[in-house]
Amino acid sequence: MGLLNSIREVLGIGSRGPGEAPARRPPDVTYRAELVGAQHEGYESVYLSTERQAELLAPRADGLPPLHLVRHAGALWLAEDTTGKLINVDNRYLRRLGIFGVKVRGTRYYTGRARLGPAALVREPDNPHDPNAVAIHVGGEMLGHYNKGMARSLAKRLDAGEPLQAVVISTDPAKVISAPSDILRHLYRTF
Repeated sequence: MGLLNSIREVLGIGSRGPGEAPARRPPDVTYRAELVGAQHEGYESVYLSTERQAELLAPRADGLPPLHLVRHAGALWLAEDTTGKLINVDNRYLRRLGIFGVKVRGTRYYTGRARLGPAALVREPDNPHDPNAVAIHVGGEMLGHYNKGMARSLAKRLDAGEPLQAVVISTDPAKVISAPSDILRHLYRTF
């Protein structure tokens, strides 16, 4: 029992009798702060920091986005050109770069399966839930929709006849980006 009591003491639970709850040691704030610092020391995120997004996610002199596609964890991700850091599809700066990214909504209601590659955007002006609805089709089957906020801007462009192309960049969860073909070609330039 000496070893068991030593372990209990180190863990701060003390000895206890049968049926007694373990005694709780008050949290050691200093220890926790040191532990948090130790876990983050030398850690570098794969994502572009929010502090640098406004600076780095602006159109280049030629009007193209400072981004390219990379493979990461079984999906395609947008990566910033100078740092190589990843950008989420719902990043607020993507629209000013001509890219409409979204985590696809309603996938459980449709038969379409997400697979990396081309997708089709289909306007649904008669959709009873949203007159600006933009559906995403893969292989001729509906995968889901753009969210209402993004669909409003996207619908205006599609209704004006702007030729936008879409690509599934992640399957679980399903994520899609759409943009004019010159921007998509630019994003794929590293493949």
